[in-house]
Amino acid sequence: MKPFDNKVVVITGAAGGIGEATARMLHAQGARLLLTDREPDGVERLAAELGEGVAAMAVDVSREADNQAMIQEAEKRFGAVNAVFLNAGIEGQVGPMESLDQAAWDKVFAVNVHGVRMGILAALPALRRAGGGSILITASVAGVRGAAGLSPYVSSKHAVMGMMRTAAAELGPEGIRVNTVNPGPVDNRMMRSIEDQANPGHGDEVKAGFVERMPLGRYVTNEEVAGVAALLLSEASSGVTGTHYLVDAGLTAH
Repeated sequence: MKPFDNKVVVITGAAGGIGEATARMLHAQGARLLLTDREPDGVERLAAELGEGVAAMAVDVSREADNQAMIQEAEKRFGAVNAVFLNAGIEGQVGPMESLDQAAWDKVFAVNVHGVRMGILAALPALRRAGGGSILITASVAGVRGAAGLSPYVSSKHAVMGMMRTAAAELGPEGIRVNTVNPGPVDNRMMRSIEDQANPGHGDEVKAGFVERMPLGRYVTNEEVAGVAALLLSEASSGVTGTHYLVDAGLTAH
């Protein structure tokens, strides 16, 4: 029997990066999946590739109605929701705090904080009907430390950490676990954006600076983060709630 046989998992931000890697891993382990992203093309292609037991839909996580609709769709298609991976997030604008206007902050918080909050609230009735389950949130190493030039992003991930701990304390008695996976620099599109914004035309130098501080001497991969996500979404972590798992190549070790 596979770890996710007879389990239904909803994944936001599934069109690429960590979300796509996790979808592929969970599908191989027997999960039925609803894959969502703001733009539907990527998740529709992925669902078509993975085949039976995988559906896709367009979801803007900053909209309450979209969060509710995705859970309703998962229950309608598959009969239940056992786990939710609230992975969608944006890096936002990079620059000194004093250079960023209200709109820059609002954009990041709409997705990274309120999108997570609305995702949790939308999922709760379905998870209760299923008798419990797992909520996993993609936070970041930025949720446990600061980073110059990334004030909206860092602040949003600190907020998510507090939300996770509070939700875990409130929902534990109902058998609903809540955790975060906290990637360090990942070799994907988001880090390319951060590197290029931090030093336009010299993103490779920014990357080298990160790598110098990482004991493994490299960025982590989408698949390495997905492996930890799969553990936290599965019954193998049934005693784990209210905590965070760093996948950061040792960045926070010193």
